[in-house]
Amino acid sequence: MGVDNSTIKIICAAKSMNIDFSRVLTIGRQQLFLDKNVLQHIFSLQGIDVDAATFLQENKYSEKLFNLFGAQEVASLDYSSYEGADTLHDMNLPIPGDLCERFSVVFDGGCLEHIFNIPQGLKNCMEMVEVGGYFLQVTNANNFMGHGFWQLSPELLFRVFSPENGFETKAVLLHETSYGGSWYSVSDPDHVHERVELCNNSPTYLIAIAKRISNPIIFAKQPQQSDYSALWGPNATEERNLSADTAFNRTNTMPASRQLPLRSYLPEPVKRALRTIREEWAIREESSRHSAIKPFARSYYRVLSEDNLLRGLLN
Repeated sequence: MGVDNSTIKIICAAKSMNIDFSRVLTIGRQQLFLDKNVLQHIFSLQGIDVDAATFLQENKYSEKLFNLFGAQEVASLDYSSYEGADTLHDMNLPIPGDLCERFSVVFDGGCLEHIFNIPQGLKNCMEMVEVGGYFLQVTNANNFMGHGFWQLSPELLFRVFSPENGFETKAVLLHETSYGGSWYSVSDPDHVHERVELCNNSPTYLIAIAKRISNPIIFAKQPQQSDYSALWGPNATEERNLSADTAFNRTNTMPASRQLPLRSYLPEPVKRALRTIREEWAIREESSRHSAIKPFARSYYRVLSEDNLLRGLLN
């Protein structure tokens, strides 16, 4: 876990959005893994008159960095004291009451994917943000298998950081961490009425910036994946029945000679062989379709220039 060249750009974006960094909690003590030239550029953009090379020589962890971004208090929370965190707590368990709504920013720079009970970990982070404050997260999406317990998806973030849980999602982004990797703003699957999926070859960060707008009981209603919620909605049964009736009428208005397909007369071993061929063909077709489409060439991804990112213009 730590602040790398991609993460510092998210912190810069958040500062450009006028997010209040006065009281910061980091999940895990965040080490600095920064290139001095990248950091110097960020300092220049934020009007911070500090030599980046000297700063990195003098600081291993992120507390002084957040101080430069306006933090008057920077605390860290971890399971163990091995890196000198201020507060020790197992994020698999509920947080103590004195941490609730205490911080203007709760920052996860790569910790929650290591928490087995990730719903509780998310809830803990959300509860520690004061109303009007922000949760910032940089975690892993694709091609990080083995790094932690989990690789997360935009669907999860949009469903978790929702008004019913007291949050408003300000941005969900994806970023390939390879050299020169682009940034992408991600649409809510519930808004585009389809699954937001990605099949790519590069390690990919998933970023969330969410504002706390109220303090209801978090997860009083468990989040559901948006496409299933649509199927289970109040009109879904009627629509399914209508579709079934239409299909039944269509079948029963066909000439009797066409009601039984040829496969009805085939022996079962032949049917199984045909099913296998059909399934293999479908897999090849799907693979071919994905390889022909660039991973981010989809309507629910929008390229975000790094200049706009650093200026906090994320949507």
